[in-house]
Amino acid sequence: MLDRIAATVRAVRERGGTSLEDLAARSGVPIPALTALEQGRRGVTTTQLEDVAAALSLDAVALLNGHEVSRRAPSVFLRHQPMQDFDDRDADALDDAVEQGRSLAALHRLLGEPQPALQAGTFPLREPAAHRQDAPAQDGYLLAREVRRWLGNPADPIGDLRAIVEERFGIAVVVRRLESSRVTAVCVRAETAAAIVLEARDAQRAQNPLLGRVYLAHELCHALFDPSAGGLHIVIDVTLDRKAQAAEQRARAFAAEFLLPREGVRQMTDLPGQLLGPSAALDLIARVRNRFGTPHPIAANHLCNQGLIAVDLREELAARGSTFTERPPEMTLPETDAPSMFVTQLAGRAHGDGFITDSEARVILGLDHLAPLPWEAEL
Repeated sequence: MLDRIAATVRAVRERGGTSLEDLAARSGVPIPALTALEQGRRGVTTTQLEDVAAALSLDAVALLNGHEVSRRAPSVFLRHQPMQDFDDRDADALDDAVEQGRSLAALHRLLGEPQPALQAGTFPLREPAAHRQDAPAQDGYLLAREVRRWLGNPADPIGDLRAIVEERFGIAVVVRRLESSRVTAVCVRAETAAAIVLEARDAQRAQNPLLGRVYLAHELCHALFDPSAGGLHIVIDVTLDRKAQAAEQRARAFAAEFLLPREGVRQMTDLPGQLLGPSAALDLIARVRNRFGTPHPIAANHLCNQGLIAVDLREELAARGSTFTERPPEMTLPETDAPSMFVTQLAGRAHGDGFITDSEARVILGLDHLAPLPWEAEL
């Protein structure tokens, strides 16, 4: 029986491209115990085996009998605010955003381009892990590493994130004035069309442009991975009243690891263990921020979570802040109320190749029927 259990665990783990280190982080079972389990040796407890089953989305009872039976978590965890926090005057803005996402996908097909990740179904929707308190965050870290590996960039800083989100993942990015109170960003998805809307009047992002990268990475996780029962799927992120639900925890962890990858941090440090002093910790945070372009709270919290800085320094470091001395990483954004930059680019190509008419291009870009097309205005 132990051999059958071992073979099942090893096969499912390898088929999913999960390393022993990733499985240990997701399940909470130490690597030596996982190694013993996959070698068919005794010593793994029933509780640990159940944790492994949950981490691999397997039925624990079937696994105890050496059988592979998939069991996805039945609940869908989304962080939606009560309806009174959504102003229905923003419905038109979200409708427009969805149309931009649909236009992006349609123009890609029309031009015969390889489908971006969302349209190709590269990353299946999956419920956030929730069998342990830290499971959603560990899930977010693992998904960020998976996405980075797919991008071919496991460790280096991310460039223009808006361009990457649109071109590689097929998710339109727009900036709109929203009436909903305290909203910073919205992810909206309808089947394989999706868009991210950034609030145009976000004072915090205006003061700290690095936050725009955090918002896009956060919403990217929602767009790629959050399950929904069908129809229009909306996740609204607000500046206050954040709720500790699993999907939100996962998205926060995803954004931190996506922008500040563990592998990249390890390549630039040679630490014998955790930093226990605030001065050394602040120096590390500053160096990491200058390389990867992340806000101080994100960097400090993530380095604590990754075990590079003692957790009991978290509050002191958050209060003290660190110095960012480099130029912010490039991130282009469309003007407020303008169409997606990538949709505009694709529409120009489709128009130039004769696939769409002047009128169709204006509809896609939300222009008046007499307005000049952007590429004509540039001539």
